[in-house]
Amino acid sequence: MSAADWSESVPAEWIGSGDDIRTADKPSLDSLGPHRDIERVWLSGAGDRAHSRAYFRAPVDIPQGARVTRARLLADAGAATVLAYLNGAVIAVDGTSDQATAATRPGRNTLAFEVDASDAATVGAPDGAPGDTSGEGTGATPAGLAATFQVEMDDQPTVAVVSEGTWRSSGTAEEGWQDADFDDSSWMLAEEIGAHGTAPHGRSSLTHRPSPHLRKEFSLAAPVARARLYATSLGIYEARINGTRVGDHRLAPGWTDYERRVPYQTYDVTPLVTEGANVVAAVLADGWYAGNIGWFGPYTYGRQRLFRARLEIDHADGTRTVVTTDDSWRLGEGTIRYADLQNGEVVDARADQPGWDSPGFDDSAWAQAHVDSPAHGPLEAQIAPPMRIQREFTPKSIEERRPGRYVIDFGQNVVGWVRLRVRGGQGTRLLLRHAEVLDHRGELYVEALRGARATDEYILRGDPDGEIFEPRFTVHGFRFAEIVGYPGELQAADVTARVVYADMEQAGDLQCSDARLNQLQRNIVWGQRGNFLTVPTDCPQRDERLGWTGDAQVFASTAAFNYDVRTFFRKWLRDLRDAQQPDGGVPHVAPDILTRNNFGGGGWSTTGAAGWGDAIAIVPWEVLRAYDDRRLVAESLDAVNAWLRYLEEHSTDLIRPDEGFADWLAPVHTPRDLVATAFFAYAAKVAAGLAAALDRPDDAARYEGLYAKVRTAFRDRYVRGGGKVASGTQTSYVLALHFGLLEPAEEPAAAARLVDEIASRNSHLATGFLGTPYLLPVLARFGYEDVAFTLLTQDTYPSWLYPVVHGDATTMWERWDSWSDSRGFQDPGMTSFNHYAYGAVGEWMYQTLGAIAPGSPGYGHVVVRPRPGGGVTWAQASLETVHGRVSTYWRVLDDAFAVDVTIPPNATAEVWLPTSDPATVTESGRALVDVPEIASADVSDAPDVPDAPDVPGRQRDNESVIRIGSGSYAFQVRLR
Repeated sequence: MSAADWSESVPAEWIGSGDDIRTADKPSLDSLGPHRDIERVWLSGAGDRAHSRAYFRAPVDIPQGARVTRARLLADAGAATVLAYLNGAVIAVDGTSDQATAATRPGRNTLAFEVDASDAATVGAPDGAPGDTSGEGTGATPAGLAATFQVEMDDQPTVAVVSEGTWRSSGTAEEGWQDADFDDSSWMLAEEIGAHGTAPHGRSSLTHRPSPHLRKEFSLAAPVARARLYATSLGIYEARINGTRVGDHRLAPGWTDYERRVPYQTYDVTPLVTEGANVVAAVLADGWYAGNIGWFGPYTYGRQRLFRARLEIDHADGTRTVVTTDDSWRLGEGTIRYADLQNGEVVDARADQPGWDSPGFDDSAWAQAHVDSPAHGPLEAQIAPPMRIQREFTPKSIEERRPGRYVIDFGQNVVGWVRLRVRGGQGTRLLLRHAEVLDHRGELYVEALRGARATDEYILRGDPDGEIFEPRFTVHGFRFAEIVGYPGELQAADVTARVVYADMEQAGDLQCSDARLNQLQRNIVWGQRGNFLTVPTDCPQRDERLGWTGDAQVFASTAAFNYDVRTFFRKWLRDLRDAQQPDGGVPHVAPDILTRNNFGGGGWSTTGAAGWGDAIAIVPWEVLRAYDDRRLVAESLDAVNAWLRYLEEHSTDLIRPDEGFADWLAPVHTPRDLVATAFFAYAAKVAAGLAAALDRPDDAARYEGLYAKVRTAFRDRYVRGGGKVASGTQTSYVLALHFGLLEPAEEPAAAARLVDEIASRNSHLATGFLGTPYLLPVLARFGYEDVAFTLLTQDTYPSWLYPVVHGDATTMWERWDSWSDSRGFQDPGMTSFNHYAYGAVGEWMYQTLGAIAPGSPGYGHVVVRPRPGGGVTWAQASLETVHGRVSTYWRVLDDAFAVDVTIPPNATAEVWLPTSDPATVTESGRALVDVPEIASADVSDAPDVPDAPDVPGRQRDNESVIRIGSGSYAFQVRLR
C-alpha cells in the first residue's frame, strides 16, 4: 500500500499507551551505561545471608555550588521491604523525585537503607509463603538490594550512585545509623550477589513496562468474501482477531532504521472475520524500536510503542468495510509486564483478562487508546522473509541441582526461547535463565552475555490442570537453560526449546565421510540460522546482536549455499544504503546505531572500515554470482560508486590510512593500511563486475581503471621482489593473491611463501575475519590443495575443528579460542559461541568437497570439480539454484573414482575428472565415445571460468573436462 492508501476513506492512525513516556523516564536498575551492570548487594559472607534484616550506607558527592534540579531513587529487594534515607530524611524508593530532590545538597550526602526480609516470599513459593534468606532449601532466594540514585543538575553532568561492593553494610544498626555524620567505618563491605534482573532474584516490579493491549469491537452486517489486515508497529506486535493470533510471524515488523522506513505486514484474515460481532486486537512490546539494542540501552528510536493497522473487508454483496486504528480503540494491560529482546520477558499469568480479544468482553474499565503522530520513514511492504518458529528441541539431559532448580541441555546451541509446562500454586514464581555453555563448575556461563540478562520470569495463575509459559517478545541464544523455582519434578516432556529464524528456503546440503567435517558444516548452518533473523547479526546472545557489515560480507557466499538469501540480503542492503553517510562512508553496522550513539575509539570512526564498508559492494556481487539477481545490483551500484569516491577521498595517493579493524581477531596482526588498501582495490574490481552485469561499459571501464591505479599503489608500497609482501603474514599473502595484486610471474613465489609461513606454524592458520575466507581458495588455486586440506582437517588450536573436537561446539565460535583446554574461556567482554564469520570456509567446502561452483552467475553454467583430500573418501552435495537442483556424489572405489552428477534444465556444466586420459572415463558404463551428447576436451582447452576454481600448476596436467547439458550422469574413472 502507498502512503495515501493508509489514509484512504478511513485514515489509520498510530495508537498506543500514553503511559509509555512515564515508564520510559524511570532510572534504570539494569546498568549505569555500557558494560556497567547494577548489582544486587547483601551482607558479606555466606553465613550472614541468613540475616533477615540488613543495613547499607553509601556516599553521594555533589559538586559545590551545583543547583539540583531533580533527584530520584529506585531501590528494590524483591519481596523484602526497603526503607531509604538521604541525609537522615526518608525518601521514596519508586523513582518519584520530590523527597529526594529536597533532601539532596551540595557536597557529601549519605544514602542509607534498611532492608527487612523477614516476611519475604521466595522464588518457587506462592505469594504469602515465608521467605528463606539463607540461600538454601526449595527455591530459596537470599535477599538482595538493587538501587540506583541519580541527581540531575544545571550545567553539570548527572551524578549516579548504584548498589555495589564498595557500600558499607551491617546486620545490626545503632541509633543514628541513617544520618550523614554517622561513623560507618566499622561496617563491613557489602557483597555483590548478582546483577539485577537475573536469577534467583529476577526483575524488580519497579522496572516493569507492561505491554499495551489494544482492542476494537465492530459488527459486520453482511457475509465476508475476503479480508486483509495490513499492520505494523513502532516496537514489535502480535495482532489478534476474534481470539485467534493473526499469522505466524514472530517479532514483526523486524528491525530497520525506522526513521528511514517502516515495514508493514499483510495477512489474509478471511477465515477469522465473520458476519456479526468481531474484535481486532494487538499486543505491543519494545522490540528494537524502544528496547535494549547493543550496549547502548533502550529507546534508541523512541520511547512510545505504537500500532497502526488497516483491516479491509470485502463482502459477498460487493460492499466494503474498513476498520482502522484510531481513538475509538480501547487500551488495557495483560499478562506481559516486561519484554525486552536482550533481557527477557516477565509474565504474570494472574493478570490475564480472558476473552479480551474476543467479542463481548467488557472493556468499560479500559482507557481510550492514545493517538500520536510520531516521526518515521515511509511505510513499505515487507520484503524480508518473516521470522517464524522453525524447529523444536527436547532436552538432551535434565539435571536437578537442588529441589526446584534444574539445568537443561538441549544438545544444540539455538536462538529462540523455552516453552514450559508447569502446575503449581497461584503466585508461584519461576525464572528461566539461558546460556550457550557451562563453566568449569557445570553452571551456566553467563559472564560472556555482558549486560544481556537473558532471563524470563513466569508467575503462575494456579490452574489445577497446569499452564504453559512461552515468551512472545524476547529471544535468546542458548544451548543450556536453568529453571529456578519449578514446583514438582520437571520431565522432558514439560520443556521445549523453540527455534526462530528468518523463513528462508534451504538451498544446499553437504555431507562427506569425515564426521568431524559434517559437524563443522552443521555448525556453519546453525550459526547462520541463529544470526539470520531480521538482519545478519554477529551474535545472538549478548548485549550486541548488531548487523556488522564485515561479518556479513565474508559469509555472504557461504550463506547462499546454505539458504536462499536473496530477499534477506535485499532487505539488509537497503538498511545499509539507508545508513550510508552523505560523503559515501559506509558504517560498521546496519541498521547503524553506532553513529547514532557516537561510538568510536580504538583508531576507527563509525564508518569506512576496510572489509566492513566494502560489504556494500561485495554482498551484491555474491548475490549476483549465486542468483544472477541484477535487480539488486541495480539498486546498489550508485551506493557502490559513492563508497569508492569515499575511499579515494580518504586515501593518500590511493593508500588507505592506518585505521579500521584490519584482519579482526587474527592470531597474527596484519597492518591495517595494507589490509585496507587491498580491499580498496578489490572493491573497485567488484564494482567493475557489477557495472558489467548491468551493461554499463563506461562505468565498468572507469572502475577497472581505478582498480589498476590502486593495484599499482599497493604494489609500490607493499610488494617486494621474489613475491614478497610486506609483513609476511598469511593474510597479507592471501589478500594479495586473491585480489590479483601481484604479477603472474610473482604469484608462484608468493604462494610458496604463504605455504612456508603455514608450515612454520606447524600447519596452522593465523588468519582472522578478513583473511580466513580466502585462505583455502588461494592455496587450492595455486596447487596446494594438500596444504588446504591439512588446514581444514587440523583439530588443534587454531583451527576450524578445534571447537568441534575439543569444545563440543554445535555452532561457530567468534574466536579460534573462545574456549581452550589450556586457558579456559577467552575474554568475557568479547566471547561468543555463535558467530558465523569463520564459517565462511563453507563456500570452499561446497565447491571442493561438494564439487559445486558457479561457472556463470546464477549457475547457468556449473563447475563440477571434485577434489578428494584430507582422507575424505566420499562426499555428496546438492544445491537449489534458480535453474533447479544441482547434485553431486563422488566416492573413491578400490580401483576407480566415481562421480554422479545431476544438472537442471536450461543449464550446462563442466565436470573435471582426475585423469589426463579421457579413454579411462565411462558414463553409465559406456565409453565417452559412445555417448554422443557428451563432448570431451583436455583441460588445456578448458574455458576460463570467472570465480570458479582455476588451478594453474601441478594438478592441471592430471585432469580432464567433460562438458554436459542438463540431465543425470554417472561417471567413473579407472585409476589402474
